[in-house]
Amino acid sequence: MDARRESAEAVYVENGRIVDVGTSQDFLLHWGRADVRRVDWQGATVYPGWVDSHVHLAAYGMLRHRLDLNGTKSKGEMLCLLREIAARTPEGEWIVGVNWDENQWAEREVPHREELDAVSLRHPVFLTRICHHAHVANTVAFRVAGVGLEPDDPEEGKYGRDPDGKINGMIYENASRPFFAAIPEPTAEQKRSYIREAVKEALALGLTAAHTEDLRVMGSVRELLREYRGLVEAGVWFRTHHLLYHPHLDEAVELGLQAGTGDEWTDVGAVKIFADGAIGARTAWLSEPYADAPETAGEPVHSDDELAGWVSRAREAGFPVAIHAIGDRAAEQVINTWERHPSPKETRYRDRLIHVQVLRPDLLARMSELSFVADIQPRFVASDFPWVQDRLGTERLPYAYAWKSLLDAGVVCAGGSDAPIEPLNPLLGIHAAVTRRHPEEFPHPGYGPEQRLTVKEALRLWTAGSAYAEGKEMERGSITPGKWADFTVLDRTLSDTEPDEILQARVIMTVVNGKVAYQGNKDV
Repeated sequence: MDARRESAEAVYVENGRIVDVGTSQDFLLHWGRADVRRVDWQGATVYPGWVDSHVHLAAYGMLRHRLDLNGTKSKGEMLCLLREIAARTPEGEWIVGVNWDENQWAEREVPHREELDAVSLRHPVFLTRICHHAHVANTVAFRVAGVGLEPDDPEEGKYGRDPDGKINGMIYENASRPFFAAIPEPTAEQKRSYIREAVKEALALGLTAAHTEDLRVMGSVRELLREYRGLVEAGVWFRTHHLLYHPHLDEAVELGLQAGTGDEWTDVGAVKIFADGAIGARTAWLSEPYADAPETAGEPVHSDDELAGWVSRAREAGFPVAIHAIGDRAAEQVINTWERHPSPKETRYRDRLIHVQVLRPDLLARMSELSFVADIQPRFVASDFPWVQDRLGTERLPYAYAWKSLLDAGVVCAGGSDAPIEPLNPLLGIHAAVTRRHPEEFPHPGYGPEQRLTVKEALRLWTAGSAYAEGKEMERGSITPGKWADFTVLDRTLSDTEPDEILQARVIMTVVNGKVAYQGNKDV
């Protein structure tokens, strides 16, 4: 992945850094001392260490311990599963489920509050949609959360209502805060286990590092950094770069943090801000109404002045901003804000536009004039199509999930999973970027095939792109002398593989800082 050297046979490492790259014969002569350890990868392919540019590691680990509703085929199946759980759950304990997706059900109908009441009136029931921007709860949960059944909508969210105005159980965006506050918080030991379980899986998937946003699980910046710094002390070799959820900006300032604070293992980056919601929940902010719900175009999380205020505060504190914007109107609001409040030209810490799922030609033209990173998640194509076509309508599709258009406009893109929203496996993201479809849809030509990426373009998202996003392009992203000795070792070369065979690739070894952090083949 080094533009100056297409490929090589051998790499020599000292003290966690790449010293030399070249041929096996030359290396045996030049570096082959008796005290030098040799590792024979037996013809495997070695890539720069893969880095997920957008993930929620603590939430990923935590949700492994909650009821996973992904894969349910109907509303009835989900309700039946909830009844079984309620029957063996002590009275009064919360039943918390995640990852339901009504778009995968034949009826595409979300359970009503009263249907959840029929499941149980002895437990608070709170279920989170797969996008994590919408939820549904029963009457007991509304009561325990202190919301009641006649609440006013908060400024940064709303409650779903029947035509007569009664609460139907749906909860959108930050209207969910009272519910999360009422659910018992995990212990410090549980949070530690969530992180370590997620990191262990990440290493087995070939990831050497991640840009993660975890404060909504960890609760405080101090606790967040303490737990991640403890990874290396525990002998877990994995690098983390942290986005700080904007309500915690004051705490970060009090701790004396700014972008880049930390070391080569754990550091802090941008302040994370939400500009809108998600297409699945119809809370992503579009310029025109949803094709299948003309009464709404989604909504902003912040007014123009509020968003500008948060951006200004972050800049004054020494942080870039990473702003979640899925709809084109939300992207426009962010672009407007950046044009009025540009980042310092001398900084190497870049702003990010996260997700960037719906655009317009005029926005692409303006984006090409700005210095920022598009933090994209190609796997969304596999999960959202074909149902998203009904949401957006045909006219918006040419600029939906338009990764190729972003690259052609000169926008630097970084690749991530958004796990637990999507699977953590980077091979699934690479496959989706190349094929523009779900693996099971072969031989479908892909949704918006003109937006397909080459394998090399897709690999750059998880290597050079993610390095640039955190201002570490001089430290990683290619196998180049002077950079960190972080490697992802596969049993095949992805560019020589048929697109649908990408997912058959196996991680042989994950190397971080010159240390073997995961080994799948004990013979190597």
